[in-house]
Amino acid sequence: MDILTTIGLLLGMALVTYGLRVSFFLPGVGERFPPVLRQAASYVPVAVLTAIITPEIFMAQGHWQALSPQLGGCIATGLIVWRSKKLMLGIVLGMAVYYALRLL
Repeated sequence: MDILTTIGLLLGMALVTYGLRVSFFLPGVGERFPPVLRQAASYVPVAVLTAIITPEIFMAQGHWQALSPQLGGCIATGLIVWRSKKLMLGIVLGMAVYYALRLL
């Protein structure tokens, strides 16, 4: 891919991203979006976080790993937060599980 195509793609993605974000803050514009679009936009942060975290969990050290300390810590954190409804407890115990699995 040549440099002009790369720059064009980056500018296009920036324009779309900025346009979507600013459209919800302009007076009167955000209310005109269909409720389905507004509901879909509420899932964007979760989707982005998942896209960032997933490769780190399953592709540790650059190759596929079905069982890794990252996955164990992630599962432990999810279960603890789900059952206790306490985020900080989940983070602390999930990190403890992660470090314990790293030592094994």
